[in-house]
Amino acid sequence: MNRLQLEYFGELKINVAAPKPTDETGIGHSNVIPLTGGTFNGPKLRGTILPGGADWQLIKDAEVAEINARYTLEADDGTLIYISNKGMRVASPEVLKKISSGEVVPPDAYYFRTVPVFEVAKGKYDWLMKSLFIAKGIRNPDNVTIQVWCVL
Repeated sequence: MNRLQLEYFGELKINVAAPKPTDETGIGHSNVIPLTGGTFNGPKLRGTILPGGADWQLIKDAEVAEINARYTLEADDGTLIYISNKGMRVASPEVLKKISSGEVVPPDAYYFRTVPVFEVAKGKYDWLMKSLFIAKGIRNPDNVTIQVWCVL
């Protein structure tokens, strides 16, 4: 059987503000986490992450958060690229407490994976809409690092 291959796409460093929690719902509670900017770098694409996006997290239980982040990248040439990044973070209550208090936690102490989907005008970067991507998230005290690979 042929194995899937991955090609490194790049790394996003996303600055985040303090979470804004909501009340409990029938399926959990939500945190809205404002995204305040950042950068992205990779072999084929680099630029900035524009402020104004957010991660709408649904906390399903004490260990599982459903990730739903939406934001805009601006490539070095000025091209705007919309990204919708959905996935999940799973961590023990102890690890979540450390993350919430701003401690540095090793990435192997929790599971944080997403599936970025890009939207861009036809042209130089429309190849982003013709491939699937997977990503690993790393929560740092004042930002989130997203390491992205293209599935070949």
